[in-house]
Amino acid sequence: MSLSDEYFVIHKKVLPDYFDKVIQIKEKVVEGMNVSDACKEVGLSRSTFYKYKDYVNRPTTKVGKRIIVSIKLKDEPGSLSDILNDVASRNANILAINQELPIHNIAFVTLTISIMNMKMSVLEFVDELKKKKNVIDANLLAVE
Repeated sequence: MSLSDEYFVIHKKVLPDYFDKVIQIKEKVVEGMNVSDACKEVGLSRSTFYKYKDYVNRPTTKVGKRIIVSIKLKDEPGSLSDILNDVASRNANILAINQELPIHNIAFVTLTISIMNMKMSVLEFVDELKKKKNVIDANLLAVE
């Protein structure tokens, strides 16, 4: 079984609030607070915390060597080319491109990008992608 079969990327809006509380407790423990006090402060039982602590993690957004970005594009001539040129203009390098066949004039593209020489933050980069012509949506899937 591959990692993609075991993990989902889900917005926290659709999850029960105790998953967010598990993250808060983990962060308090890293800062030096004990688990019992952190659970009391956040308002979550220790049993719920221990049940989920190994399965709930905040995605990393620190700049690393590579990122994976998913992009939903209008199926228009030059849409992908515009994205690729934008990546190159930011001193980043495309390592892999995966594109599904367009359905209902929407193309789904996943880019693996080397960002070692990029001068902007990863989140700024993804926000800029979202503003580009013909981009319907763009999301950061992973930072390595």
